Amino acid sequence: MQKEQAQIQRFIGFFLCFVWLFRAYQGLLLFQLHQAAFISVKADNIFWLYHAAQIPTFVLKHELFALVLDLAWLIIAILGLLKTQSRWLTSLLYLLVLNYLIIYNSASTHHEHILVGLLFFVPLLFIRDQTNFVLIFAGIRYYAIFTLFSAGLWKVHRSSLFTPNQMSEILKHQHIDYLISYPEAYFSHFISNLIAQPNLANLFWYGAWSIELAFILGFFTRRFDKLLGSLFILFFIMDYLLMHLCFVEFCIFALVFYPWKGIWEHYESL
Repeated sequence: MQKEQAQIQRFIGFFLCFVWLFRAYQGLLLFQLHQAAFISVKADNIFWLYHAAQIPTFVLKHELFALVLDLAWLIIAILGLLKTQSRWLTSLLYLLVLNYLIIYNSASTHHEHILVGLLFFVPLLFIRDQTNFVLIFAGIRYYAIFTLFSAGLWKVHRSSLFTPNQMSEILKHQHIDYLISYPEAYFSHFISNLIAQPNLANLFWYGAWSIELAFILGFFTRRFDKLLGSLFILFFIMDYLLMHLCFVEFCIFALVFYPWKGIWEHYESL
């Protein structure tokens, strides 16, 4: 149990470094968002308070300060991997990630949820008590299951599941700019063929829906967790291949579907 707890915490540390490097490659770190052209607060009380305090404005106006915040994230994550982590450093790391999430979402004018996995997993870094660790880890598992399953129910509730040629229309809306700009690209030909064959496109639509609903199994048993973990990754791979939506950071939730023998034995004993 203790060994697995350490392995999970180490993985989270590596993942934090990976996300930092991935965001740097994309040009999306705070110092790279310097003087963003648009800011969108939207209907979120925490965002309102943050912007009322002028924190995003200050960070985005001062590129050097933004760089310090970015480097602090990476340095603290590396210190954790070197086993020099402490509660106050981990708490600071959590605040840095939360700060990044709010400012990035504001500057991107779209409140994305792909980084919420970090907000769930970073607290596991400073939890030493095994029982608390296991309970929170199990809670994160149920959240991951709910995320996918509720998405399937939402399609039923909105009746979009039964809309004729739904996937074909989604592909048109998602890729119209790309299709116009790069009509001869292989991806354009691939998407155009799917749009022209709505029945084929709908196979992907219903396939995604079936994957989402399959996660109801996780509420009742962990017997199929390996399958659910594989479907979880497959879902987001197909999301990227078909929709060009990148959910790499969100895939950290797949960690809860790994068969951690010691973790779940401890959970069952509670």
